Amino acid sequence: MVMVLTIIIIVSIEYMRKKVLNEKMLNAELKLKHQTELLHTVIRSQEEERRRVSDALHDDIGSKLTTLKLSLHQLFSAGQYGKLGEELIDLSEKVVDRTREISHAYSPLIVEKFGLQAGLEELIHDLVQDTVPKVDLKFSLDESKLDKETRLILFRIFQELLNNTMKHANALNVGILIETMDDQLIFTYYDDGKGMNIKTSSAGIGMLNIRNRVEMMDGQMNLHSKLGEGFRITIKKQLA
Repeated sequence: MVMVLTIIIIVSIEYMRKKVLNEKMLNAELKLKHQTELLHTVIRSQEEERRRVSDALHDDIGSKLTTLKLSLHQLFSAGQYGKLGEELIDLSEKVVDRTREISHAYSPLIVEKFGLQAGLEELIHDLVQDTVPKVDLKFSLDESKLDKETRLILFRIFQELLNNTMKHANALNVGILIETMDDQLIFTYYDDGKGMNIKTSSAGIGMLNIRNRVEMMDGQMNLHSKLGEGFRITIKKQLA
């Protein structure tokens, strides 16, 4: 009886221990899920705020600046201001162009109106002012299979990657391939720059932003880079 009672006590203790452990694991999973959902909500809110700022820049401020530029052109063509008029026109054109760049950076309306490929091409044009790095974009994708949020996520990921390459990689060539294979979206980005240490650099804010956006579209990502050997990232997403 003593032995049976002892076994029962041991089994009960082990059962309670496992139950408590499972509850802790479940609570940790729920907490992580809540934090992830909260983060995704924040990202979506940021995109909505960016859109409002972009609309204001494009529709209100941008249109007024364009009107101002045209008015200055009329004054200058009449020969009333000479060199001063020329300087004002040059300044107005720079302000209009910069306002347009900021508007597009905040919310890429071209992606919504003309598609992801058009948005990526415009982003390349805006960011890569010189011939270096040379950017090769290959796009083989039926965009009708992507929802609005996924197209924006892919645009933001490419924007983050290209900015990082321009600022840090000293690359001569950049390649991006977006295609479908076996009902799967495959997004590949690479550059031939100086590379990075994956263990230390993948924890940076830029890469964390990319990881969070990949999670938002239920995708998977794989990084490959070594110092002196360039950088490559592959993102995959199952299409409906």
